[in-house]
Amino acid sequence: MEEVEIELEYAPRDVFLDFHDRTQRWAVVVAHRRCGKTVSCINDLIFRALTEDKENARYAYIAPYYGQAKTIAWDYLQRYAKPVTSKANQSELWVELINGARIKLFGADNPDALRGLYLDGVILDEYADMRPRIWGEIIRPLLADRLGWAVFIGTPKGHNGFYDIYSMAEKSKDWYVKTLRASQTKLLPDSELKDAFNAMTEDQYLQEFECSF
Repeated sequence: MEEVEIELEYAPRDVFLDFHDRTQRWAVVVAHRRCGKTVSCINDLIFRALTEDKENARYAYIAPYYGQAKTIAWDYLQRYAKPVTSKANQSELWVELINGARIKLFGADNPDALRGLYLDGVILDEYADMRPRIWGEIIRPLLADRLGWAVFIGTPKGHNGFYDIYSMAEKSKDWYVKTLRASQTKLLPDSELKDAFNAMTEDQYLQEFECSF
C-alpha cells in the first residue's frame, strides 16, 4: 500500500508536547481551566489511533456526562479527524479512520454503554466528576486483553477519586504525571487571572487555576 502523507490541523500547545510524547501506559494530568486539555486529548486519541497499528482498534473519550461529551468533544473530534476519517456516525458519536481504527465518545453517566467492549486506549476527562467505580469495575477490564492505555485528566475537586489516582501515580515510575498551573503555563493573560482572583474566593481560584486539591 502506498504511503500517503497527511497534514493534520492540530498544533499542540507547548505545555502538552511531552504529554503527546509519553511512553508510559498510564497517565494523569491535573490541568487548570482553559488550558486546552480536551483539544489535546482528542488529538492524542487521533494520533495514537493512526500510529499504534492495531487491528480493529477501538479508542474512547469519556466525559462525566454523555451530553457533555457531545457538546464539548464531538465538534473537536470531527474537525481534527476530518483529514483521516473514512466514515462517521453523529447519532452514535464515533468516527472511523482510514486505517479502520474507531474513536467513540461516551458519558460516565451511562457506564453500561461500555460493558462488553474492548479498548486500546481511553481518555477520562474531568475524572473528578465521575464515580470512581467506573474505572475499576468497568473500564480497566476493557483494556486487559489488548494491553490498552488510559489517561486521567481534569481539574481538582477536593479529595476524591481523581485525587487518589494522582496521589498513587506520583509514587509510581510506571505513570506519566503532569500538573499544569495557570501561573506556570502562562496560557492566560495575567490581567485575566488577576480579575478572576478578585471575582472568586481564594479556594475557588486555587482549585480552578492553580490545581490545588
